[in-house]
Amino acid sequence: MSLRRPTLSDSLHSWRLSLAVGLVVVSAAAVVAFVSPNELADGVKRCFQSPGWMATFVGLYTLAFALRALAWRVLLGVGSIWSLHGVLQASLVLNHALPVKAGEVARPLMARGPGISLGAATTSSVVARVIDVCVLASLAVLLLPFSNLGAGDSLRMVGPALLLVSSGALAIMVLRSGAGVPIPAPAKAILEDLRQAFRTTSTRQYMLAAAITLPSWALEASAVYATARVLGVDLPVHAAIGVSAFTILFQVFHFTPGGIGIYEGSMSAALVSYGVDLDSAVVLATTTHALKFAYAFTVGVLFSVTIPGVASRLSPLARLRGSASTAKDASRFEVIAARAWNVLNEGKPFTLVFVGGVLLALAIPHAGDAGYWARWSLGILCIAPLALVFFRFDFPLRLRTALWGALGLFLLVFQFVDLGAVALVVGAYFVFTVGLWGSIYYHLRIGMPLTNFTRFWRLVLENPDPTSGNFLEQIPKCLVLVLGHQWLVQSMGVGSAAAWLLYTAIVGVSAILLHQWFFTWLPAQSLVPTRLRNEGEAIARRVIVIVIDGCRADRLREASTPFIDGLRARGTEYTNLRTVYPARTVTCFSSMLTGATPQRHGMQSNFVPSLGVKCESLFDVLTEQGKTGRLVGIAHLVDAFGHDTVETVTAVTHNDEIDAALSLRGQQVMEAENPDLLVLQLLSVDQTGHARGSYNGEYLEKIEETDRTIAAFMGWCVERGYLEDATVIVTADHGQGIGIGGHGHMSPSEIVVPCILAGAGIASGASHDEPRSITDIAATVAYLLGVPPPSASVGQVLAVGVEADEGPIAVIIPAYNESENLPGVLARVPRHAGGDVRVIVVDDGSTDSTAASARQAGADVVVEHGSNRGLGAALRTGLEAARAMNATAAVYLDADGEYDPAEMRDLLEPIERGEADYVIGSRYLGHPQGQLWHRRIANRCFTLLLSVLAGRRLTDGQSGYRAFSRRALESAEIIHDYNYAQVLTLDLLRKGMRYCEVPISYRRREKGSSFIRAEYLWRVPLGITRELLSS
Repeated sequence: MSLRRPTLSDSLHSWRLSLAVGLVVVSAAAVVAFVSPNELADGVKRCFQSPGWMATFVGLYTLAFALRALAWRVLLGVGSIWSLHGVLQASLVLNHALPVKAGEVARPLMARGPGISLGAATTSSVVARVIDVCVLASLAVLLLPFSNLGAGDSLRMVGPALLLVSSGALAIMVLRSGAGVPIPAPAKAILEDLRQAFRTTSTRQYMLAAAITLPSWALEASAVYATARVLGVDLPVHAAIGVSAFTILFQVFHFTPGGIGIYEGSMSAALVSYGVDLDSAVVLATTTHALKFAYAFTVGVLFSVTIPGVASRLSPLARLRGSASTAKDASRFEVIAARAWNVLNEGKPFTLVFVGGVLLALAIPHAGDAGYWARWSLGILCIAPLALVFFRFDFPLRLRTALWGALGLFLLVFQFVDLGAVALVVGAYFVFTVGLWGSIYYHLRIGMPLTNFTRFWRLVLENPDPTSGNFLEQIPKCLVLVLGHQWLVQSMGVGSAAAWLLYTAIVGVSAILLHQWFFTWLPAQSLVPTRLRNEGEAIARRVIVIVIDGCRADRLREASTPFIDGLRARGTEYTNLRTVYPARTVTCFSSMLTGATPQRHGMQSNFVPSLGVKCESLFDVLTEQGKTGRLVGIAHLVDAFGHDTVETVTAVTHNDEIDAALSLRGQQVMEAENPDLLVLQLLSVDQTGHARGSYNGEYLEKIEETDRTIAAFMGWCVERGYLEDATVIVTADHGQGIGIGGHGHMSPSEIVVPCILAGAGIASGASHDEPRSITDIAATVAYLLGVPPPSASVGQVLAVGVEADEGPIAVIIPAYNESENLPGVLARVPRHAGGDVRVIVVDDGSTDSTAASARQAGADVVVEHGSNRGLGAALRTGLEAARAMNATAAVYLDADGEYDPAEMRDLLEPIERGEADYVIGSRYLGHPQGQLWHRRIANRCFTLLLSVLAGRRLTDGQSGYRAFSRRALESAEIIHDYNYAQVLTLDLLRKGMRYCEVPISYRRREKGSSFIRAEYLWRVPLGITRELLSS
């Protein structure tokens, strides 16, 4: 193995890193040596408590930057002072964020624009910085006589300062005169630009710029002066100016963010020279620097966004930015950045991160108080269970009202409000959502105007989705956690902690019940494996799936879309294709291309902590079959399908160009790989909905523009023969709701998405309005291409080979050691109860001849478990068998002979009339015979519990006689092996199934023994708990 020899660059990097670490360590050591943590914390706290002086600092410090922008404008001769001011503020931010003077490099890059070339921006920046250094040195020298330095020390400092000023003046004169100076060849072009700039800049301009710069650096001293006044340090104005000038001269080069270490050391030395004691000097220097950091990352950031087109001016961002003509790949940086963004964009992780950040900010004034931090940590432990409740439960749409109820309960019970904390939560939330996200983020990424906040704030207030932009969900969550923590810190004790945990328990139980009772509007997802398969000859030579991200079906109908209308006329449309929950892009694409439910494929939001779908996808199937498939889209789809499948286009592309760039990448993929399946994501509709709202006219216009993009792409495919014997599918991953184009919680306009199929194997002019799912896309594509569907696919084939809605009625009878009772039960099953009846017996590991008895008695299907797994597992197997035979309805019946099979018609009638999906035969609406008294009491107790959990009155929660419509049969899930009764009811009611009860007869079993034992009393509640928490 060869070793690379260290280069000069490596050595410099190591030297710089070592120096930076050393400076930080020395600075920290100095602070620790001369200042107690309590003093430093008290200084910061007093600044927070002095709004007048802090406002003075912010105002004068900002004015200083404005004056330097004016001086720069004098040197440039062109440009907007407002824009140049924004550039200087952005430079400040970069200098405080990075361990080098990156702001100085970025300054001319950001300044260039109409009328300002990069050369002019660069040379004027250099001239301005020379003037800055000369003015700072002059201020430092002129104010030396007012310091406590002796005459000898002052003279020794005047020499270097005069040398600095004269060197600057000499450099200007030499460059203006053009005197020959030996310069390396690579630098000659730069030098010539500088010479030209100095020659064309008049002496008057230099003098005027210097005259303006002088008061700006005097105003810079407002930082140290205001801090000194707050801390009670006697520092005259002239001394503050001298100290500030001296300190900033030492900042010409730095090796740590913001010059940490150099700043504190140089300012402390300067303060001591003006008579401030060392301890106070270190506190004042450190606190002043902290305030400058705070200014840079708040006010500085806000002013930075005033630079028009800042993203296009910075070359690093320009390298990331794509266009309609380039279709740039999403860089590795962008993929990682997208994942990081989703931590803040998705509501659940945002709540935790945001609350943690606020609590740390609130703790800053107590930084040196060890007792406070102990209480702070205990407070974190106390609020953690409630934070987990908020993370676990969605509180979608109208359920957000409960969060405000929880906040009201807190205020009522604990009688505590911290107005500062409330202001910080609300203020920081709007800065992030409206300022950073709605304005800066959308401006930098997709080119939205910086004034987008004027509309975005209203969208945030009404937004209903599961992102951090859901004001009505995030604010009560964050306020409860922050105020609760503040209350605990102030009143920490056993009693306080117990009261808080009781409050947490009330909120947690309420969350469980509210979601079970009211979160019932989600489309029920079928669990039936794909039935129709085509593993022979392909129907289509190629399938192209165009996914219009975030396109509402109703708005598509409103828009003028001649090309899509033509596809609709030539093909088949599904007007009730439904997305999956949660309706997030990564989730929906994953279900669309695996055919699996989100629970199965694992992508349950755009925040993907575990990369890659957890089941087979269409792309995997195609690879196994010797075919190819590609997905063209933006970076976060890589999280689900990987770099080998996803051909990315950078999302840092203007919204008017992103679809053209994606289309171009699609063309490149077609030419390079000629795939059997191409999935093309188009993004501009979704982004317009997010930035402007899906009810905005721009959303409709963008749909119409997308129609033209699709027409152009399809025209290109026709010209090159790619559509020969091909099938085209136009659909969407999800719709959008109100607010910031919200999608996720399944408001009505999010659920239904467009679906049009045309081309090979597709009938013309057909339309279907029955409910279907986007999981059907995978099954359909597999069928058209003649390959097996993905292994976890529960979607059914669209448009081709549509199955008749006919099938038997399945009677499911789980049995364990019921060889004596089973023949009699089977003999009484009516074989024509409203249709063909087929009997399924599931032998749950019996030790007698139950399976043989079932076959002899005429059971159509007998499934045997190798061991006794439990009644819940047996019924689950029976439901799967009924789904496999495409049953139109199913009846469940115990095998013990306690229920009369002849009454089956009574349970099926409400389903046949279209009145119910799930019917329970209630013994207590009839006349039960022979039931033991303790069984009756236990049944009543469990039924009462189930009624409370289900949010409706039930009379027989443990009945062994039930009927299911096709819809209920196909979506029923039993997660508990031991028993099914309660968990199945909770599952189906939560999925919105219509419920009813009918009276039935009952008589106690005559042969054999019941499986119910004492363990039923504890195993069933555990199963119920698991069901509630997993829903």
